[in-house]
Amino acid sequence: MKPNVLILASLYDFSADMVALQLQHAGVPYVRLNREQFAHHHLSLDPLAPELTVRNSSDSYRIGPDLRSIWFRQPVFLRNTPPVPLTPKEQLERSQWMGFLRSLCVFRDAAWMNFPAATYIAESKPYQLSVAAQCGFQIPATLATNDPKRIREVFPDKLAIKSLDTVLLRDGHDCLFTFTTLNPSAELNEETVNSAPLLAQCILEDKIDIRVTVIDKEIFSVRVLSRGSGIFGDWRLLDKADLEFQDVTLNNEIVEQCQRLMRRLGLSFATIDLAETPEGTFFVEINPTGEWGWLSTVGRPIDHSIASWLGNPIKDEA
Repeated sequence: MKPNVLILASLYDFSADMVALQLQHAGVPYVRLNREQFAHHHLSLDPLAPELTVRNSSDSYRIGPDLRSIWFRQPVFLRNTPPVPLTPKEQLERSQWMGFLRSLCVFRDAAWMNFPAATYIAESKPYQLSVAAQCGFQIPATLATNDPKRIREVFPDKLAIKSLDTVLLRDGHDCLFTFTTLNPSAELNEETVNSAPLLAQCILEDKIDIRVTVIDKEIFSVRVLSRGSGIFGDWRLLDKADLEFQDVTLNNEIVEQCQRLMRRLGLSFATIDLAETPEGTFFVEINPTGEWGWLSTVGRPIDHSIASWLGNPIKDEA
């Protein structure tokens, strides 16, 4: 088989499962490589052809001559810290397989969702805020800082505190993740702030969160509600059973801002978080590898849209 689509995912990636099933139904030949299982295959990359040979006990694939698209489901940085120190052998394996994954960028003639370099820069929250402002979005006052004095000057009352980058930490066998918190600025001091930078933002009052999923020119957008109302603080802290996702049609101006942002960041896929407030709609963040699996339905066929793009991609030649 000469695959048309290469999926670079992880073993427990439910969203990748959904898209793979759609590709199978459409009869589009694909190969999925999970980063936890690279060593289960014999992989050979010829960077000059370019061509990737995948061989295992039951099959052999030549990826390159008929490759249309690559679905890159991995964040650029491997953030999850192991619960115990890695052995030298494990450290070597991890670093070299990540190097091999980056090497697949030689397939420049394929359409990427998304190209790793574009993912890398788009994952920077200060950078995405800067570009979003240039695209016409309203942006809440923001500082990336470890200076509590500066925080109190800009946000004299309460503020929203976010991690500057996605946080996945290990404490023994526990995995720790951070959410947005709302704090009085007076509580922040050298001890709590100085050791690591954070993202400080103006609190958006009376907001309704909007999750926008963009696949090239196609947009799926929902309001995130609880009992019919907006959610104070980070909606991800609520139990999913208490959340409602209500389809919403964005106005033309916001649609154009979303598309302009995607073009400026060089992305063919992203999830964008917005917030409706009495002062207008604000940009919150964009995630080039954002999750959407729980949002995909018959009436909101995100999995089908991604599979359709991968099978017949529109490659930006700019």
